[in-house]
Amino acid sequence: MTQEEIPYRLVRARRRTLAIHILPDGSVEVRAPMQMAESRIRQFVAEKRGWITKKQGETLERQRLRRETRLSPGDSVVLLDRPYRLETAAPGEVPGLAGERILLPDNPGKEETAALLEDVCRRLGRDYFPGRVAELAEKWGFSFQSVSVTGAKTRWGSCSGKDRLCFSLRLCWAGIRGVDYVILHELAHTQVRNHSPRFWALVADRMPDYRQREEELRELHRRLYLLGL
Repeated sequence: MTQEEIPYRLVRARRRTLAIHILPDGSVEVRAPMQMAESRIRQFVAEKRGWITKKQGETLERQRLRRETRLSPGDSVVLLDRPYRLETAAPGEVPGLAGERILLPDNPGKEETAALLEDVCRRLGRDYFPGRVAELAEKWGFSFQSVSVTGAKTRWGSCSGKDRLCFSLRLCWAGIRGVDYVILHELAHTQVRNHSPRFWALVADRMPDYRQREEELRELHRRLYLLGL
């Protein structure tokens, strides 16, 4: 390998095209058809040098920001449109939700803080989501079987074939605008199981600004990633 060549890990699979993936540590993975010549793969990587370098920089910057971004005592967070102040638990106080405060253990690590905030959001979500779903279902003319709160990180909500609705505890960070959109999205799936034009027409009929709320949720997802939540 020459000095100018970009190092990469080659993964061959039953596929027809080449694809380049930048992994979280900034390394490069190339996925290629089983029989493709390595000379063609190296040429492809060389042609994508500019794109690879750019994406590696973006990936490493995200990792740096994630390491440095954290919540600490003295900060405030907003959950379901209600502000809470983070404080260190005093002797005899139990870390967790305490009125308008969220009590943290002394000098918590980032993972410990994230786990405690997840517990708080699970509690808030279980108290809030079932009633709000019932309220909006009645308002918009939908029916459902049950509501549960999960720790899902790849989706805000889901609807089973039996109309059982699940919502991620992370949705508590969204505020009521985001919560109502996700509730509508999953309620709409009780009538239309796919994301066809009919589905989106149903959503738009109840919530004309749903696209703006979707964008707000995408931005929230990026912020929660940096916080390790």
